[in-house]
Parts: sequence; structure tokens; C-alpha cells
Amino acid sequence: MQRPAAECDVSELLGDFDNYGSFRVLGNLSVSIEGVDAFSGGYNRSLDLETGVHKTSFQDERGGTYSSTVYCSYPDLVCVYQLSALGGLPAITVSLENQQASAGLNNFSCSAGRVSVSGLTQAGPPEGMKYEAVVQLVGNGTSSCSNTTGGALLVGAGGNATSMTLIIAAETNYDQKAGNAASNFSFKGADPGPVVERVIAAASAHASSLLERHVADYTSLASGFILDLPDTNSSAGIETLDLIARYNATDEGLGDPYVEALLFDYAKHLLISSARPGVLPANLQGKWSQTLEGAWAVDYHGDINLQMNYWLADQVGLGHLQAGLWDYLQDTWVPRGSQTAELLFNAPGWVTDGALNVFGHTGINSDARIADEPADLTSGVWMMQHVYDHFDYSQNTTWFATQGYSLVRGVAEFWLSQLQLDRYFNDGTLVVNPCNSPEQPPTTFGCTHYQQLIHQLLTYVGVAGSLGIETDAEFLANASAALGSLDTGLHIDQSWGGVKEFKAPSNVTGLDIPTDTHRHLSHLVGWFPGYSIASLHSGFVNTTITDAVAASLTARGNGTGPDADAGWAKVWRAASWARLNNTDKADAELRYAIARNFAANGFSMYSAHDAPFQIDANFGLAGAMLSMLVVDLPTFSEQKKTVVLGPAIPARWGGGSVKGLRLRGGGQVDFKWDADGLVSEAVLKGRTESVMVFNKDGDLLTEV
Repeated sequence: MQRPAAECDVSELLGDFDNYGSFRVLGNLSVSIEGVDAFSGGYNRSLDLETGVHKTSFQDERGGTYSSTVYCSYPDLVCVYQLSALGGLPAITVSLENQQASAGLNNFSCSAGRVSVSGLTQAGPPEGMKYEAVVQLVGNGTSSCSNTTGGALLVGAGGNATSMTLIIAAETNYDQKAGNAASNFSFKGADPGPVVERVIAAASAHASSLLERHVADYTSLASGFILDLPDTNSSAGIETLDLIARYNATDEGLGDPYVEALLFDYAKHLLISSARPGVLPANLQGKWSQTLEGAWAVDYHGDINLQMNYWLADQVGLGHLQAGLWDYLQDTWVPRGSQTAELLFNAPGWVTDGALNVFGHTGINSDARIADEPADLTSGVWMMQHVYDHFDYSQNTTWFATQGYSLVRGVAEFWLSQLQLDRYFNDGTLVVNPCNSPEQPPTTFGCTHYQQLIHQLLTYVGVAGSLGIETDAEFLANASAALGSLDTGLHIDQSWGGVKEFKAPSNVTGLDIPTDTHRHLSHLVGWFPGYSIASLHSGFVNTTITDAVAASLTARGNGTGPDADAGWAKVWRAASWARLNNTDKADAELRYAIARNFAANGFSMYSAHDAPFQIDANFGLAGAMLSMLVVDLPTFSEQKKTVVLGPAIPARWGGGSVKGLRLRGGGQVDFKWDADGLVSEAVLKGRTESVMVFNKDGDLLTEV
């Protein structure tokens, strides 16, 4: 019987996108050299991925030679711009501007030795964030202000000055610690002005050591993992623009190990530069946006994109950079997510929608068509995999007890309250109802994506119990009972052999169509990046399961379909093929992703080579390459842990090596492989827990 329309009206529950906000550009810093209108030659621009320092050099039409050095220092919370010229600097004009911002919302000014901007993101009500930025000239250069040029700073010529240094600091009054009921969800803290002044003063006091401090900090992170691939095409020294153009000469990608290693290191650089303790996590564009209203508000999407941003972190020794991510979940998802659970579901714990911002948006989308689809309620439970994985790699029980598990516990409370007995099959299993598969419309019950993630989630609760972190006997018993009755989301469609995306019978619903080339691999989340299928069901060593996963990947296509052409869809496929030990498929998909989606500057584009830039595939590419290098699944039993090195190393990477790969359970492994891609040597370091390390042929390489 159809319900009356009034009963189906969810308009009162919908959000207002006008107040959702967007990550936005602060403005442009311009440095103009008097008399230099064009480059005459010798222009070179480089980014050193070992130090995180950007440099340019060029000559002007009069024969002057210039160089600039730019870097952003995490230790000192400033960016630094240094310009040098052989034979002395001419007059320089320094200015700030933002022509995209609405008139009256910002104020640009110039005072002794500096230019600055202060403003609001919106006038309100409600009033937006306050922000302030200062560009400070340091050193002995003379300067003056010109109000007629919009408050520009004029740095005088003459004398013996051959260089000029600018220190840039910026801040807002955003405070995620104020994202709770006690603070009326204001997300507002101290005015940014005094903070900026303190940062500028501190940095200016030791300006001569800023570069040294930055390089020491950056290299301590970048040097912790080294991937060495052969330069078979003599690519070293060739401009990146030309390298990627050559790589993209065919749709399949010609393949160049040097380019792939370069993009891997670039992913590390992007993570180091956009994800640090004490700051917001990397968003859809990391930290790089050139507009006021970017695509998808440059927010956090919790149905693959945010997760993919951190695929590489723990394995390459950058796991601690996720501290800002954990704080973001704790401070913005949990408070509002708890309200969402209570108001929409009358449930304990917390739950979040798939589109999330920095102001605690966790509820229903503003679009009724999307809001009626419970598509993305798995953002929280999926992120709990990252929480557990960080514990599994770091073995930091203190962190897991004090922060990590509290996140897991809240999500588990919610989903335990939502599980229902399957009344369709009457098989005694517990399922989620209603649900669907992310970004696909059919609403049904027992969706594979949900069931696999909850399978993992309840397993984490059991681990916390065994560690003595979870001490509530009743809660542990409830979680254990639910886990024992849970439909774990592994069903194989007997008509074509793939993993079913929906538990409901295909001949009744018309679901699980083998010609569905949707961009998401939601029904394979337990294969990769998760492990409900691969580990908890021992799928990695079960040919029936691996055949079904392979059938699903084949049916889903190569990531270019009628609904999308995203880079992240392709690297997800590459990683999944790698976990199947299918070198040819993994390699082909990796090359296709680069050829199809990576721009000349190394950024990944959302739809083929068309804007917008979306950073997830940059990180996901590195994650896929790691999957070609290792299979390291979590172990939840007393069985001795095993690791497989080189499951899908192509022969064109022959003779390569890895140093510093982190392992679950702690420790690292260095290894190298022969001309055919077979790992031949491995050395364990810092490992105390027992482990056996094999190559893909089953040869034991080393053990503890």
C-alpha cells in the first residue's frame, strides 16, 4: 500500500546548502620586478621532493638573472618567498589581492615593511569566519607604501641588496574545539590578528634559520620510505610536462617506471604538505583551491575520497600525520553525528552522512532526491577501518585506548541499534534495512557495502575487549552475539559468478547487473581497501572467492563509464587487481589512470583531463602501487601472521627496491626484486611479533 504523500515528505529534515560553506582561496600574492615584462630565456621551475622547496630561475630581456625560493614551514607556521638577483635587485612591488571576494568583505592595507588583508568570509547573518594574512619584509631592505596602487609595498632599488625575503602568515578564527553544544556549535575561537602577529614576530626573529628548520622537518618525513624503480627510458632530467605528455601518448599509457616513482613521491609530498597534527585533514583538493566555491565545496566525501587520501600514510611511515584527521572526527563528526543518530534514528552512538564539511554537517543532504537514498551513512563506519589500521601498524595501545577506540565504540553503538533480522530470507541473519550502495539509487536491505564494513567494525570491538580497553561485559556480549548472527555481505551471484552488491535476489529486483560499470566498487570494500572478504573470510587464499572478485572487477570495467571518468575509480581497480596477484591487470589499470587522468603538473583530474582537480587519485595512485608491492592483511586469530611481498610487480619495474615499508604488527621491511619482478631478498627491522614473509611464488624470504 502506498503511503500518503505527507508521510513521505522529508523536507523538514533537509539541510540548507547556503550555510554549508566551501574551502576557498585566501588571495593572490604578487611580486612584480620593475622593468621585467617577459622572460628572455633560461626559465626553470622545480619542486624538490626530498626537501619540499620550490625554486625558479630566469633571465630578463636586459640580461638580468633572477632566482626565487619558496617553501611553507610547518615548524614555524609560515611560508617564505625569497627573490635574488645577480648584480642587485631593481625596485620590487609586493601586493595582495582577491578579486573573487565580494566587495566590502575584506580590507587590504600597507604599513611599514608589510602588506596585509583582513576580512570575513560572509557578512551574515550568520557572520562568517574572520581571517587575516600578513606579508612581512625581513632584512635591511628599504620600503614604502603606495595607497594609489591598492596598498602595495614598494621595495626600493639601489644599494648592495641582491635578495629580498618575505614571510607570509595567515590565520582564521575557526576553532573545531568549539564545534559542540557547550560552544553552541559556533566553531569560533580567538581573533586571528594577534595570532598572526605572534607568528610573524617569532619567524622574523630567526629568519636566517627558517629554511634549515623547514628542510630538517620535511626530510625527516620524506626520507622514511624509499621506492626505487629503474629509469629504463632515460627520463631523469626531462621536464615533467614532457614526461607526462610522453606517458599519455596512448590511452593505455606507454608506461614509465621513472614517472610512476615520481608520482609516488609526489603523493608523499602532497600528504606531508596538507596533513599535519593540529590542522584539518586533506580535503577533496588537499589544500589547493583557486576559487571561492570549488567543486563539491572542496569538502570531505566519506564514501571513498577521504579514505583514499590516507591509503598510503601508515605504510610509508607517515601515520602520525593522521593526528589531525582523528581530531577532526572527534571534534566535528562525533558531536553533530550523535545528534543525527538521536534525531533521525532515535539511536545511541553517532552516524554521519557522506558529504561532510568542517562545521559539523553530518545530517541529510539538501537535495531530497539524494536524501531519500541512505547512500552514504557508512562514512563513519568506513573511517573506523582507518582508525583500526593505524593502531595495527603503530601498535600504539595508549592512543587506541584514549582516542581511537572511543570513536569505534560510538559507531558500533549506532550500528548495533540498527541491525534487524532478515525477514525476507528468514535465514536468522542480521542486516541493515534500509540501505543502498554508495551513489547508486536502489534502496533495499542487506547491502554488501554496509554488511562488510559492520563485519570489520564488530571485529574491532572484540579486539578492544581482548586488550582490556573495552571492559563493558554487556556491550562486548551484544557485539559478539551480533557478529555471530551478522550477514557479512559475501554472496556470489550464481548466474554470472560475481560478488553480489545487494543481498536481495537479482531475478526479483533487477539488481546486480553484470553490465553495471559504476565508478564505485562498494561491494568489494571488503576486498580492498578493507578485508572482510580478504582476511576475515580468508578470501585471499580461497579460489572461489578470488574468482568472484575477479568476475566483479571485470564486469565493473576500467573506470571509464557513462557515469564518470575519475582517476580514483581507476586506481581503486588497480589496487583491487593487485590484491588478486594479477600483475597484468593491476599494471594496465595503473598506467591507464595516469594516461587518462593526470595533468601535466602531476595533479589528477576528476574527469579524464578536465577540471576540477581532485587529489584523491594522487594519493590513491600511491596506495595502488603499495598494493602491487605487498599484501599485508590484519590477523584476528592465533594463526601466525604472513606477509606477501611483490604480489603484482610488473617486469618493467625489474631490479627495483623498497626501503622502510611499515608492517601491521610493527616493524619495517626492506626488499628488492629481480628482473622479472620476483622479490628475492627481504630484511626485517624492528619487528618483535612473529611473522613469515613470502614472495608471490611462496618462497619464504625471512621470518621472526
